[in-house]
Amino acid sequence: MEPTTAAGLFGEITVSAFTLWQVLLLLGLTPPLAIWAGHTLGRRRRTRLLAEGMGVEPFLSDATLGAFMALLGLLLAFTFGNALTVAQSIKGSITDEAAVIGTAFLRADYLEEPVRTELQVALLEYGRSRVVPKGTSTTKIADVHAFVDRSLQAQAKLWPLTLKGTQDPFPAPLKGFVAGAVNDVLDAHLYRMATLSVPLASFMQLVVYLSIMVSLFLLGNNVGMVGNPMTWRLFSLALFMATTMYCVIDIRRGNEGLLRVDDAPLRATVFDMEQALKGRI
Repeated sequence: MEPTTAAGLFGEITVSAFTLWQVLLLLGLTPPLAIWAGHTLGRRRRTRLLAEGMGVEPFLSDATLGAFMALLGLLLAFTFGNALTVAQSIKGSITDEAAVIGTAFLRADYLEEPVRTELQVALLEYGRSRVVPKGTSTTKIADVHAFVDRSLQAQAKLWPLTLKGTQDPFPAPLKGFVAGAVNDVLDAHLYRMATLSVPLASFMQLVVYLSIMVSLFLLGNNVGMVGNPMTWRLFSLALFMATTMYCVIDIRRGNEGLLRVDDAPLRATVFDMEQALKGRI
């Protein structure tokens, strides 16, 4: 299907399928349940084997369990590291965008009225459109497209006003000075768009989640087979695995999660532009 708006062209943006509360509930309940299920089945198998007069290997399935734990460690390290990299990229892209919008706003002072004020007002409106309200959910692709569409509509006013304000006989050096700043604003939009997707695709998140569940099940099963009871140590491991996975998911929800993205540079730039335009609009 052909996109109906320019925002629809960003069709490869991926969003999370679940809300943070759903993720918290899922990760809070299912890992301990996997340990309990594995331990229960292990104890039952041990009882049956002993009743049949068969022995139970003291370190049954240690090789399989060790392989799964090693694989899980690699997956968690990769996913957590990737999430931190994306978080830094998001912060950097917001700071860079705030800087170029502020620079373009100041350089617009070289233009003659009324284009000077028109371009600065357009930059202010564009800056406002780039601020994501706190608490905004990112589980619906339609919401992301709505945000992008608002930005693109505000962005569409910038270059025509730049061309209007730099028409001859506007000095050529100043023309490049102003137009270059506005062009940087347009480029910064593309760099920030690259950070909108979740750090990991839904399929990869599912792979990590299933690896956690299988590893904890095998761990509980191994403990049950050798006749040991479930202890707080097992559930502590499940808690830390679930917490790591939650951080990977939460770190991308910069406007609604526990790990918030600092967009203060962009908000400060918008505030400065508002103050500069007081009395002129």
